[in-house]
Amino acid sequence: MSTLGVIGGMGVQTTARFYTMLNHMQAVKTEQEYMDVLIYSKPSTPDRTAYITGKSNANPLTSMLKAAQTLVDAGVSCIAMPCVTAHFFYEDLAQAVAVPFINIMDETAKHVRERGFVKVGLLATDGTLQSQMFHKAFAKHGIDVVVPVMEAQNHLSDVIYRIKCGEMPVNAIDSISSGLYDAGAEAIILGCTELGLLEKSNDYIYIEAMEALAHAALLAKTQTNEINI
Repeated sequence: MSTLGVIGGMGVQTTARFYTMLNHMQAVKTEQEYMDVLIYSKPSTPDRTAYITGKSNANPLTSMLKAAQTLVDAGVSCIAMPCVTAHFFYEDLAQAVAVPFINIMDETAKHVRERGFVKVGLLATDGTLQSQMFHKAFAKHGIDVVVPVMEAQNHLSDVIYRIKCGEMPVNAIDSISSGLYDAGAEAIILGCTELGLLEKSNDYIYIEAMEALAHAALLAKTQTNEINI
């Protein structure tokens, strides 16, 4: 069995949910068939969006590089990072370690393409939107992206930070999703892992980036047990 390394803690609730999601996706007959997972939770990692948008000089990369190397030294065979905005540093992280590092944007784009959508709405942090990471990944597959208007994005950013501190705002993204559908979106990408923790309306099709990451992590391991997709 291979061992998956997880750079977590950004935020802590989504890291816990990612581990639970991995376990729920595996169909096993014995406990020993579950994938081995080593999680390095580093909530002390500086704010990724604040750095990307120029509001902070605290570079998160140093913290993430330490976590990645610690996981490699511990023997992991692959690394996943259930924080979308942190993938701004993906190239530096992937080049620094000698094991595969799964890219959440690429995996999400593949999933969207397989489902046949050609225009999606994107809910993500200000840092993710500014960096255009999803836009670039989707463009490779001919998928157009629409994003919230400024007022809606400001509200979404507030919601994300509230979730990181343990709040669960009710009906927090329904109106934003409605606006994206009005702009032609066929589905909504939850491009921030915190958003998967919210209750969501059944009026819209939501695709979680973290779910795509979890599928990719399981497919990357030695195929010794069936995966429920």
